[in-house]
Amino acid sequence: MKSILFNSDKMKPERFFLIIAFLFGVSFLVLTPPFQSPDEINHFYKAYQISEGQFVSVKEDQRVGGYIPVSLVKVTELFLGLRWNAASKINSKTILGQFAIPLNEKEKVFVDFPNTAMYSFVSYLPQASIICVLRVFESPPLVLFYGARFFTLLCWIWSVFYVLKIIPFYKWFFVLMTLLPMSVFINMSLSADMVTNSISFILISYLLKLAYEEDRISNKKMAFVYLLVFLLASAKLVYIPVIVLFILIPKEKWHKPSVYYTQGIGLFVFAFATVVMWSMIMAHLYTPYSVYNTQFRDGITLVSCANMYEQLHYILTHGFYIFKVLMHSMKYSFDMYFQGCIGTFGWLDTYLPMSVIHASYAVLFIVACLDGAKAYTLSLYNKCIILSSLLATLFLILVSQHLTWDCVGGDVILTIQGRYFMPVFPLLFLLCYRDKSVQPKIVVWLVMSFSIVILLLTMKVLYERYYIS
Repeated sequence: MKSILFNSDKMKPERFFLIIAFLFGVSFLVLTPPFQSPDEINHFYKAYQISEGQFVSVKEDQRVGGYIPVSLVKVTELFLGLRWNAASKINSKTILGQFAIPLNEKEKVFVDFPNTAMYSFVSYLPQASIICVLRVFESPPLVLFYGARFFTLLCWIWSVFYVLKIIPFYKWFFVLMTLLPMSVFINMSLSADMVTNSISFILISYLLKLAYEEDRISNKKMAFVYLLVFLLASAKLVYIPVIVLFILIPKEKWHKPSVYYTQGIGLFVFAFATVVMWSMIMAHLYTPYSVYNTQFRDGITLVSCANMYEQLHYILTHGFYIFKVLMHSMKYSFDMYFQGCIGTFGWLDTYLPMSVIHASYAVLFIVACLDGAKAYTLSLYNKCIILSSLLATLFLILVSQHLTWDCVGGDVILTIQGRYFMPVFPLLFLLCYRDKSVQPKIVVWLVMSFSIVILLLTMKVLYERYYIS
């Protein structure tokens, strides 16, 4: 095993990723108790709802969610006390005992999950698909849960494997980035982030492939780009600025310059139309705390002083207010963003040491500067395009969170988690790209050894968090 993993001359980046992502992904899956990633309970409910063919959630009696088997609610109750409480522990025998709870699909109850109800079904296709299959066998709720986790992990591994096969350069950097502890942790969970991360990475890598490897851009290739844009806009509209990378593709790759401009404009219009479509479909579901059913609004994922429509009006009528908020937030909440991209686990209650976080960023920048290739050059113009895509996405992420989760007129964005930046993480480090590789063996050894060490450390952190009193 050692000779296979550490032979830098023979090990391909996609093979190394496949081995390590599967081994540690399964390890994280087993070590992390059920429903211990952010909002994993509500993601489970939403995925189950979609598995029954109900692609849009229900709003009734000023409540938002859907009818879910009572057994699903019952199986989550034991694990609620683990959230936000680092002193709370569990043992494997207790977890195994919950497999005895039968599904009993006929006995249902209305459950509130207003946050995940706003997501499109696209974000839950892997989770819902396997739940649909397992429901045929009347599998217990916890089997549905772990089955969904495992299949989600496999889908993510396949997605990154595909990215590593098609991206023209930065393969070892992508391995390092995707094997960061936070990446493995969130992508083995039921979080909707897995689909967003995967689609964004595929779109970024495919646009780079079109820009740097393909001689001609056919209609078939553009159709695939349109499909990816539709999926990304459906999953999370704030990441749509990724399509700005289309500008990297030289217009000479089309038989006529007019076709290039037509395709580019058409792509942006298509993305905007997709966003508008989903906004119209989901708009009726949005129900702020102030008008939510008073008997059920406390204790669910709502902020009492937040109101998206009032916040938007406040932003539009107060000049440079939003830019002041953004600047203040980058200063006030920077540690949360900085740490969350690398290793903030559980319900934001379990962390890697800050020394490890700093070391991770150092290694990321070192590999980003060294993992170059003479055959590919990113000009200053190209890097400006990448930077504009990155900044536009960051702006939308921050504003969307401020609209939804902060008090109206608040001066700081409190709810941003570092994992929200993961879909565009590659864009930040592409700015460091150099068109030459300095001792590539060092890059390979650094990525391989650092990834294994930091993932082993994360396993220790997770084990101590949930099982050691």
